[in-house]
Amino acid sequence: MKRLTSYLCAATVLMTIGAKAEELRFAIGVPDNFTMVDAMRYFKEKIPERTDGEITARLFTGSSLLSFTETFSGIRDGIADMGYVVSSYHRAELKETNLIGDLGMTGSNLVVMAGAASEYCLTSEECRQEYLNEGQVFLGFTSTAPYRLISTTPIKSLEDLKGKRIRSFSAFGRWAEAVDAVQVNLPAGDIYEGFSQGTIDVNTHPYEAFVTLSLKDVAKYVTDLPLGTFFINALFNTNVDVWRGWDEETRLAVLNTAAEGIGRAAAATYAGDIESHEKGVADMGVEVVTPDAEVIAATEAFVEEDVPGIAELNETKFGVTDAQAKIDRFRGLVDKWEGLVAEIDASAPDQVADLFRDNIYGDTDKASYGM
Repeated sequence: MKRLTSYLCAATVLMTIGAKAEELRFAIGVPDNFTMVDAMRYFKEKIPERTDGEITARLFTGSSLLSFTETFSGIRDGIADMGYVVSSYHRAELKETNLIGDLGMTGSNLVVMAGAASEYCLTSEECRQEYLNEGQVFLGFTSTAPYRLISTTPIKSLEDLKGKRIRSFSAFGRWAEAVDAVQVNLPAGDIYEGFSQGTIDVNTHPYEAFVTLSLKDVAKYVTDLPLGTFFINALFNTNVDVWRGWDEETRLAVLNTAAEGIGRAAAATYAGDIESHEKGVADMGVEVVTPDAEVIAATEAFVEEDVPGIAELNETKFGVTDAQAKIDRFRGLVDKWEGLVAEIDASAPDQVADLFRDNIYGDTDKASYGM
């Protein structure tokens, strides 16, 4: 009997140790020099103490576990427990998300747009459900800095844009066609090669791509034409079986830590873009080009004409229902978040983290979220 008791005690200890050793495999898809990876680093640092050691995280950056395009299905299939999903790569499955992504050129404050987009999807049954349909739980978006034109030759006038092959997508791609350029679809990881082989002349991306994608080696010009932001980067998508295997306390810890991580990454991106704009790219030998007034006017005219057609495009081509009402709701949330962000320093990580944690879930019941 004593021996049996000893075995049972030992088994209990082993089970406890096993429970405290759950290491999440986190597929990120971008190199670790991307500012948004700050969100995952923060999560890795904080989640053990917030779950009493029951959860740790191992970050797989670049393609060391899954590539950008593989991450979506990889989370569903359990290859990764959590991951960064680029929603625009999966338009057919994520039509509700991409509806608001089509509005990327309507706002350039990345903290505002990330907050509004996160609250929109976290409080939309249809938006949440499309992720659940793919075996994953959505936990929020971050945003890039404003997109600009990175090019091999100076782009200053509409004539300079004519016929140029521009790596672009969504609203940015429609803009390219509207200014008589050519839209070229390329994953982010292929942009450097696209420039090197001459298959693209221009790339739409924030300043940081000169460093994160090493574009400073193949493109020496950037046109300071803020084109809006890409704010449907889903950073913390979690395998649904993993999620539902956690108790409520653990899920709440993950929810709050993910929201804070997204906020901190958004603040860091905001601060980094300002620094790059003021001196960073010039220090790398990249020339900043100021666009002619006609380019600015043509871009503003495009946005004004494009937005009314987004609802019809998404209904007829992608099967979204009540698209205009959803667009109106999202733009109302943008107005709300402009007010929220105006009350803080958008470059302060702690302030933005607190703002996101306390606001992106809106009136969602966090205790039952994803169940």
